This record gives sequence, C-alpha cells and structure tokens, in this order.
Amino acid sequence: MKYVSTRTPGRTFEFSEVLMGSYAPDGGLYVPHKVPRFKTEELSKLEWLPFYELARHVIEPFLGGWVEQDRLSRMLEETFHGFTSNAVAPLYQTASNEWILELFHGPTGVYQDFGLQLMSRFINHDLLTSGKKALIVGCTGGDTGAAAIKAFSGMNGVTLLVLHPSKGLTAGDRRRLLSVEEGNTINIAVDGDYSDCHRLCEQFLKQNNDAQQHLISFNSVHWVRVLAHLSFYFYSALQLGAPEREVAFSVPAGNFGALYAGYIAKQMGLPIRQLIVATNANAGLHQFLQSNLYSRNEIRATRTPTMNVSLASNFERFQWSILNQCGEKVARNMQLLEGEGTIQLEQDRWLEARKLFDSLAVEDADAFSCIHEVFAQSGYLVSPNTAIGLRAARVSRRSLLIPMICLATTHPSKIGAATDKSEMFGPLSTGGAPAFTEQDCTSIPNDIGALISLVRALSKDTESHSL
Repeated sequence: MKYVSTRTPGRTFEFSEVLMGSYAPDGGLYVPHKVPRFKTEELSKLEWLPFYELARHVIEPFLGGWVEQDRLSRMLEETFHGFTSNAVAPLYQTASNEWILELFHGPTGVYQDFGLQLMSRFINHDLLTSGKKALIVGCTGGDTGAAAIKAFSGMNGVTLLVLHPSKGLTAGDRRRLLSVEEGNTINIAVDGDYSDCHRLCEQFLKQNNDAQQHLISFNSVHWVRVLAHLSFYFYSALQLGAPEREVAFSVPAGNFGALYAGYIAKQMGLPIRQLIVATNANAGLHQFLQSNLYSRNEIRATRTPTMNVSLASNFERFQWSILNQCGEKVARNMQLLEGEGTIQLEQDRWLEARKLFDSLAVEDADAFSCIHEVFAQSGYLVSPNTAIGLRAARVSRRSLLIPMICLATTHPSKIGAATDKSEMFGPLSTGGAPAFTEQDCTSIPNDIGALISLVRALSKDTESHSL
C-alpha cells in the first residue's frame, strides 16, 4: 500500500512514513493511493469474527506489510481488551430500524479511544524498532486530549504536548485534562479558542523538522486516527445484515475524521446508502452540503464544545477524493481557505458528494429535546453529542426501511457537564487522580513563537521530559 499527499501528485510514501509523521512535506495530508475493495463473499466471512480480528482484516491492507500479521493481531487485541464491553462497540435499538452504536466503552469514554489506543501501540512498536524518540503534539476541546493522555502517558521515548483553549472549555473537561500527573505529559493553555489551538499545532508541525525525534500529531489529521474508525463501521453494518442489506449512518461531526472513514468504508465495498453529517451551531460542513460554499467562521459557544470546529481538518482529504484526486485543485482551495476563507467546488463534484451525504445543524435546545424524547420512549440516555447525531438522523434519513446507525461518540455522563448538573450522572472516572490545580498547566499567548520557545525550553529539561 502506497500513500500520496492531498496536494502534490506523483510522490508516494510508505506506511511507516505516514505513521511517524502527520503532514506530508508539501503541507498536505496523507491519503491511500488506492483504496482496497472487498468482494461481497469476502465481507460475509467477516461477520462472526471477534472485533479485533475483524479490525485486522479491514486495517491490514492499508499497512503494506509494515508489521507481521500475528503481531498486528496482538496489537489489536491489546487495543480493544481495555474496553469495558466485550462487544467493544455494541448496538442498542432505540426505535424501529434505528440503532445507537456505542463507541464510548474505551478507557476515557469517547470514540477517540479507538484511534488513539491503536495509534499509541503502532508508534510504540516503531520506536522500539528504530530507537528514536517522538514529540506528540495536538489540540483538544476536551475529549481528544483526555484520550491522548490515557494512550501515551508514561510511554518511553514519548513526550506529549496537549494544547487546549482558554475559551470554550468546560470546567469538567479542563479538570480531566489537568488531573493526570505523568512526567511525559505537558498541558498548555492557549489564549484563544479551539481554532487558535489547531492553527498553532498545524504551524508547529509544518515548520519544524527535527532529525533527532519524530514530530507527530495526535489529532485526526494523523491517518491512523481515521484508519481505526473503519473497524466499527464494518462491525455494525455486518451485525445489521450487510453486505446483503444496505445501511445508513449519522455521525456527530467535528473534524470530519469519522465521516471520512465512513466514506472510505463505502469505497471498500460496505453497502452504505447514506451518511448524515450532524453538526452543532458551528455548521460549516452543513452549509457546504446545502449550498456548496465552505467558509471559515467564528466559533459559536455551544453545550457541545468538543464539536465547536470552524474548518474541519479532514475536509481536505474529502476534497481530494471527490475532486478525482487532483492535488493541484486541493492545494488551490486550501490557499483560498487560508486567505479569503471561502471555497466552492465544481458543481458536478458537489452534486456527486450529495448522492451519499446529507446534513443537519442542530441547536442546543433541539439536542436536549432529543435527549428527553429518547429517554421517555426507551429509557435510554444519550449524551448531547450523540443526541445531535440522533436528531439529524430522525430529520434527514432517506428511508425507514434501511437501518440507521447513529454513532454515540461520548459517554452519557457527558450530559452532566453540558447541563452543569454532573451530580445527577456519575462523572467519568479519573482513576483517583489528584485534585486539579492551576499549577498543572502552562499558559502561552496565541503565537507560534511562544509555542516554539516553550518546546525549546522543555527540550533542555532532559531530567523531567524525554525530548
């Protein structure tokens, strides 16, 4: 399996290069040069496999022989052994032909555990082989950072930098980030919102080239984050009758990583009839699918802050796919987004995307109304993020005859943080972590120079941090 950049055609990359980097040398994102495709009879044979073995069959074609099959199976088994459900991602029926795919049984109760737990094992395997070190950097609105800390904390040869915004983060999410005492984890508060954090991470990872260590993003720009999501698409679809039966998915959207994985799953042969992009009030993706205009907008405060995204990072990968893999067009569009802040695709390409994708922007009030509605109907509690996907599914589904699978991306206890009534619902366990204090965090202005200076200062502190 070879990989290419979304921006420059011609040059190919091995999986090992994709794993131990984040952005391609030209600033683009890595994408598979060719997506493997399963035949119907091959898909049918996967139905009764344990989750980790199904994941191996789905993921292995993308690795290009990077690791032996037995070792890959062990890594996947270890990855999902820590999940609290034996099914890993169980389905729960909430209405006729409507299902919740529970992706919150990982160590931190969020769907990002799928990608980050696997990513940490892949990176650890490579570091043990190469003897090098890694600086892993990313930004978070709450969930991703907690999952990254759980995945990489205490790992030999790894230093983890977690940037979070000073604006828009709930007290509960901030406490989760700062309650872990690990020598290799540094929490950094950025004076700004999530978009500011994302911009700093992107600039840092693109501008720095350190021969002594790998520079890696833990955000979904990293291909393994997308790759890991394929497993739960295949698992849930096969449980509900695929490949003989079509299915549909509704996905709470942030950076489009899980949605792009669904798009790839369809290309691989999974019979997906519809993908619903469910956004909160930060509705850039919804506006694109409705009007063919994609714009950078100011972030609005919502009760689902982990979904507060202005420009979805994986939209670049999606562009590359629907623009017939034309790197020049993608590069031009990304320049326009960074400059003017708005792009429009060719009409025929946009219409092609609309054949598969629908969307809905869900306001806070509608999300909480959906939580109440589902609980009253079935006694089942969903988180605000999940409610956004469920509401979008009920409004936008094309057929009642096709199973609709709604991704439950966060644990139901997140409803407590969103309503400031966390005492009503047990908060996620922090494993007896020490009480949060401001001293656990370093604050910097929204400036790339400040981040670079901080990293350089930390590099000199070899006794405390393995840089």
